[in-house]
Amino acid sequence: MKNPITIQELEALLEDSNTQAEALNNYFEYLPTGPFTGEYRLKSHVQVIEAGAAGTEGVTEGAPLINIVEKLLNKANSLARRDRDRLFDQRRGEADRIVIVTEGDSWFQYPRLKRLGITISKEVKDVVDYLIEDSRYAVKSLGGAGDVIRNIFHLSEYIEAIEEHQPQAFILSGGGNDFFEVFPSMVRKGSADDIQSFLKTTWLTEIKVIKTYYEGILEVLTKNFPSLQVVLHGYDYIMPRTDGKWIGKPMITTGGLKLDKDRKALIRTIMDRFNQSLEDLSAPYENVHFINLRGTVPQDERFWHDEIHPNDHGFRLVADKFITKLDEILVPASPRPTA
Repeated sequence: MKNPITIQELEALLEDSNTQAEALNNYFEYLPTGPFTGEYRLKSHVQVIEAGAAGTEGVTEGAPLINIVEKLLNKANSLARRDRDRLFDQRRGEADRIVIVTEGDSWFQYPRLKRLGITISKEVKDVVDYLIEDSRYAVKSLGGAGDVIRNIFHLSEYIEAIEEHQPQAFILSGGGNDFFEVFPSMVRKGSADDIQSFLKTTWLTEIKVIKTYYEGILEVLTKNFPSLQVVLHGYDYIMPRTDGKWIGKPMITTGGLKLDKDRKALIRTIMDRFNQSLEDLSAPYENVHFINLRGTVPQDERFWHDEIHPNDHGFRLVADKFITKLDEILVPASPRPTA
């Protein structure tokens, strides 16, 4: 491991598939920054020098380096998406592939990578990973961990992707980070006889706000792409844990929810309302389909990677629901002409 290292040298290591794994392992660490998100940052002991700097002059430690090497961090945080783009570019020209565009949060793009020998692999296989594995699809993935529905609406990256790639389906995952990033501030003391009493009334307002952004997205999609099949979901009952920074701990320390059954009951209340709002919203549209994932992944630690994300097996169960829905609504692609 070279330390100090120039910005240009580190960028080259991340660009080269033969050295990406070693570079990520040696120079970066992954830090959770929210319930559905995290990012790679330079390790604190790493020193980066600008090209041509001599000795220690021009050396900057990890934390102050963020602005200087922002594009390096972007590379580290986008390796999985780059791999997906590469696969999509290879597959979209195959006549027997159905083109799908996906947009969303870490249920569609789990960001964290792990080292396996000399390679880097996704630590968790998310929904889109399983869709990509299906030989029937060519998947253009726009997802990013930590995506919030308000940014998806305002940035509208999906519109350009739909116009360019003309998919049969658009699949959206969002709202979880919007809600649970502010969840700790919603929790209060309550009574187990009235599970909603553990939440301030603002929790209902937050769900209404999320629904409003979905309304805006569906208005754009159904007006501009009337034949496009749109698929939404509202998450399963997630897994509050006693050591969970974003959900479990606030329930215990702020709300006084000492019993696991009560914490799970509160999650069920939240997710039922969240799901119902999106199901009601999608119902009037002929080409908008809501997938009810509730009860798909058991609220059992054997199926969960952390309190927000299922593990590989759990996400497989979720992905199967999406594949079943796609089988129902999509027309098979035309077979490739034979010579």
